[in-house]
Amino acid sequence: MKMKKLLTLLLVTAMSVTSYASHLMGGYMQAYQRGFTDTVDLYVTLFTDPQGISQTTITVSEMELVNGFYQNPSNITITNPQTGYYQGMNVSQYHTVLVLTGGEYRFVFTNCCRGSLSNASSSMNSSFTIGLDYLKTSTGSVPNSSPILLNFLPSTWVTGSQQQSMIFAIDPDGDSVLVEMDDALNQHGNNTFIPLSPFSQLSSYGSYSVDPNGLIKWSPTTQGTFGTGYKISEYRNGSLIGVNRIQQVYSVVQGSTPSISAPFNMTLNNDSTITINHDLVNGDSLQVGVTGANFTTSQLFIYGIPVIDMGSTSWTLKAINQPGTYEGFLRIYNTTSNIDYPVTFVVTSTIGFEELTLLKNYIVYDWYGNLIYEGESIPYNKLKGFYIVWDGDKYEKIFVNK
Repeated sequence: MKMKKLLTLLLVTAMSVTSYASHLMGGYMQAYQRGFTDTVDLYVTLFTDPQGISQTTITVSEMELVNGFYQNPSNITITNPQTGYYQGMNVSQYHTVLVLTGGEYRFVFTNCCRGSLSNASSSMNSSFTIGLDYLKTSTGSVPNSSPILLNFLPSTWVTGSQQQSMIFAIDPDGDSVLVEMDDALNQHGNNTFIPLSPFSQLSSYGSYSVDPNGLIKWSPTTQGTFGTGYKISEYRNGSLIGVNRIQQVYSVVQGSTPSISAPFNMTLNNDSTITINHDLVNGDSLQVGVTGANFTTSQLFIYGIPVIDMGSTSWTLKAINQPGTYEGFLRIYNTTSNIDYPVTFVVTSTIGFEELTLLKNYIVYDWYGNLIYEGESIPYNKLKGFYIVWDGDKYEKIFVNK
């Protein structure tokens, strides 16, 4: 069951998926600069319904801002995605390595055609579009990577009750991040992202809001399939330096929402375990993502994955080597919907943490599932990028930035 959880939440194996039509349900892009170099990793993550066809090759358009206008478009071809499955969606992550000089870039992925949407009558004849505006700093300047999304958006919501999800994004360089609602996008033309038309935002189908910190609340009143979008804006020293345009399709169905004791309690124990008091039952599930400025020098975030038996409410949260305030999210979900809660906890002492950690035997895999290290501690100084770690109890996803 542990391996099944890894495949579901972290998408790191070369799991094959069955063929399905190209009905895209969501997607976003990310750019990661390797230190002070001109090397940039571009990631494109796409979500499709279970009946779609996994594309072995996609094309991303790259443009550079010159005299206030994005121009000189060129095509980037990306092949051989890593695939997985998450909450009823097939997931494909595409990766390529670029060499970019200092400048402002725009990356656009467009695919025809969307499926039917309840809030956009023209959707069947429209394209699916995501975009990323990215500032590549000059060699020798402070590096810049776009914000990283720690969690996927849900695929389903239920009618008749308020639910909440969360876009939990952090910036590897410490830049400020702002989340806001956006439209479902059709295409990019004349330097502009063009929404579906006619298009009705989710607020037309029940109370809907998006908090600047990424908390999404919606009380859908109508069953159907609804498209929407979000913008993650990146600010450095008060100036806007990047925008990530995310797309997502939600299915609204009849069902139940998972529940948790209100207010739920999330406690950091002296032995570095986290205890969560809840009323979840077997068949429900739970996921945690945490980040903070006081993680080990290179580690930015960590996922904790508990065992499938929901009677077990604690697991070890490692990589905290000093006191501090840590923020993140807690997600609980059942077969029809999920609810996200923002969480904050304060570590006042780390006595006993290192002692506990040294008893572990760590196995480190790269993003593609290849074994690269095994030992009593994680060699952060030798790592860079995304990794999967097995500590004998559970898998965790880490990101190392140096």
